[in-house]
Amino acid sequence: MRWPETLRSVFDSLLPAGADGARFHKDFSEFHVQLKNGPYQPYSQVLRLALDKAMRKWNLGNAPSAQERLLRSIQAIPAYPDVIPALRSLARKFRIAIISNTEDALIEETVRGLEIPCEVITAEQARAYKPDHRLFAYAHQRLGVTAGEVLHVGAGYATDMVPAFELGLARVWINRRGEHANPSMPPTAELPDLSKLESRIASIAKGRDASISGARQ
Repeated sequence: MRWPETLRSVFDSLLPAGADGARFHKDFSEFHVQLKNGPYQPYSQVLRLALDKAMRKWNLGNAPSAQERLLRSIQAIPAYPDVIPALRSLARKFRIAIISNTEDALIEETVRGLEIPCEVITAEQARAYKPDHRLFAYAHQRLGVTAGEVLHVGAGYATDMVPAFELGLARVWINRRGEHANPSMPPTAELPDLSKLESRIASIAKGRDASISGARQ
């Protein structure tokens, strides 16, 4: 989903002309990570607090209206053009589950827009955020799958690929921004978007000699 672009659009509407939007985004992201790594709080509260902290750091005051604008934008976050066609094709062959660092109400509209059969696991349900292994354990228990039956696909290296590596999951990194992986914790495969994922699944499964979550229905 277009997470960076959505945040940038919201932040640009808050900052004065000429302000360093990239720096504000970095400050927000640091607060965002700190809050997720602390005691569990609902994601809507994490977003509100992270934005409040960033705005106070920038002497922009406290703006509840800005927080609500951010939440509305997250609820309606658009997908990249490759996402929906790829997922609809995959859903005809594989069981799909979304594991999201969010809460049920915030992701509902996004999931509805995909128009595919899928199961939705959120941080709210597990009371833990990726990369915390508890979210993955909760998802696998609820789905009734083992590590060997899972192919984890994600865009976040630290939040998706690192815990998937630690848990021994087959994993595909959707590296849209050309980032670099830690060589000691590589993904099973790396793709720039989802358009070629389906063609890679058979080779990934064969290489592991295992079925995938995603196991055929």
